[in-house]
Amino acid sequence: MDWPVDLDGPAVGIVWDLCLSSEYERDKLVQGLAEWLGPPDGLRILDCACGSGFPALDLHRRGYLLTCTDGSLFMLERFRRNARTAGVPLEPRQALWEELGGTYEGMFDVVICRGCSLTYAGTFETDAEPDWNAVERSIRSFAACLRPGGRLYVDITPEGELNGVYPQVTEHEPRTINGHRIELREEVTADPQARLRLWQVRLRIDGKVLDFERRSHFVPHSDFVKLLHEAGFAHVDRGNVPGERYAVFVGQRR
Repeated sequence: MDWPVDLDGPAVGIVWDLCLSSEYERDKLVQGLAEWLGPPDGLRILDCACGSGFPALDLHRRGYLLTCTDGSLFMLERFRRNARTAGVPLEPRQALWEELGGTYEGMFDVVICRGCSLTYAGTFETDAEPDWNAVERSIRSFAACLRPGGRLYVDITPEGELNGVYPQVTEHEPRTINGHRIELREEVTADPQARLRLWQVRLRIDGKVLDFERRSHFVPHSDFVKLLHEAGFAHVDRGNVPGERYAVFVGQRR
């Protein structure tokens, strides 16, 4: 396997997969999501932060009908690679969150946005300064994709981490993949006054150092709940899904 040398390129997908494998018990989470979703028969699901394919590929195997989108071409490349390896005929599409409502108006029973992805609204691809309006537009677009009564599943930073002590450092256990030694370090810092969090990654592949960082939104839970209500969601509550890493919120389109 040829490993990329640019973290603003294809290696972003590798970082994502490494983080996922460290942060989640795959089977436990997939089972938890399936229980929350209910029987797959006829259920139309939009995974609008499909990333490298987890857990969409697993849910597809269980019979769920998914449309998968992501704004990152590099993530979609990784998704397609993982789908081929898994033998899953699921083709993702590139789409920004703000575009979804116009493309898929009223088409889905469930919209899923996982992996703390929404906190990067308007920032991930360009590393732009966080603009809260991008989060608002994204949530309204999710609502537009749902039929009346359709459900939203979205996660953000847990309050314990959000309001915790910084910097927050994670040193992942080194591993060998396809003969390559992989080392990964994550560090998160924050500026609550500026509503900003910063995710910094150092990836070593066979000793070669690749650095990557992205700004994200500092999202207090009370502000997020208010936003969900303003966007047209009722019955907004915390979701309790075994295996999840972040703080899950669920709601129902009015």
